[in-house]
Amino acid sequence: MEKHRMLVIDDDPIAHQIMQMLFEAELRLTCKVTGEEGLRAVEEEQPEIVLLDIEMEGMDGYEACRRIRQLNLPSQPYIIFVSAHSDPVKRLAAYSVGGEDFVSKPLQPQELTRKVEQALRYRREMHELKSQAQGAMSVAMSAMTDSSALGICLQYFRRLFQAADPGQLMQITLDALGEFGLAAAVQFRDDGKVETLSSAPDSQLESLLLQDLSAEPQRIVSYDSRCAFNYGPISLLVNNMPVDDEERCGKLKDYLALMAEGAAERANGMIRDGRPDRLDQIRDTLAAIAANQRASQYDARALLDAMRAQQEDLLAAMGVSEAQAAPLLAVACEAQAALDRLLGRQMRELELLSLRLTDAGR
Repeated sequence: MEKHRMLVIDDDPIAHQIMQMLFEAELRLTCKVTGEEGLRAVEEEQPEIVLLDIEMEGMDGYEACRRIRQLNLPSQPYIIFVSAHSDPVKRLAAYSVGGEDFVSKPLQPQELTRKVEQALRYRREMHELKSQAQGAMSVAMSAMTDSSALGICLQYFRRLFQAADPGQLMQITLDALGEFGLAAAVQFRDDGKVETLSSAPDSQLESLLLQDLSAEPQRIVSYDSRCAFNYGPISLLVNNMPVDDEERCGKLKDYLALMAEGAAERANGMIRDGRPDRLDQIRDTLAAIAANQRASQYDARALLDAMRAQQEDLLAAMGVSEAQAAPLLAVACEAQAALDRLLGRQMRELELLSLRLTDAGR
């Protein structure tokens, strides 16, 4: 059986010796000392795994990773960054340019072996799940087309109250983010216990990033198309924010912050084995949405009334009899009634959610 291919790009000869000692018997191993040499080796040998040092002379690891991701390869390698510095900014930058995992120096053989085995397993799973992922993306895009942001949030909060445990809470949140067309990860933390659920299979770097970012004082932390939302025991990491559409990106941040806070309140309720008691902001937001809905209903009804009056005047000026005009005017009446029913249904949903929030806060 052909050996799996691994490329090491590191200017430290000791790192090369460690890699050869650990993997030369089981993997087809190639070692390079510069980013330029490593880039050529990726094109020529098409390794399955790349261990990439960040600090190198000339082309550093970040730039090498960017260029690897730009190559037209049959299959992109799994890139594990290696660095003596493991602060959150370094890890977030590594993830932003296309890295999938992170190992700190000095290298620990047991951890390194586990990371490589993890990478090989990840590639196998990605190969098996490729068709399912394409189907899931199609469904997500269809859902985004058919659903408004308000409808997604209403459905999310309705399901959030039904979550019985952190696993269900994270899955409900991930499903809602998927309806927005977002690839994301959700993390729940409680007294040292950490659970992470991601739309990507087994991304260890996402879990590490969320733990690091949870310690940041800011509620929202953005880096290129990545955006993290931290609210108490809950953190969200979105990987594909639409940064090229500033207006949509801003609105999404508002919705996601609201969802993250709601999830955090539900999580706090689970942690306390009681009911959440700080839901005022969500209630205020729902009240504002309801007020906007009422204003929209009033404006739409006034517009339809004006259009119907114009229709009546126009039909009278054209000499159309009342009997002939009745079917035409009935269309406008039915449109108004349909709009009233639609907006009324949404108002009832908002009122029901508000009642549930009130009950949950008691």
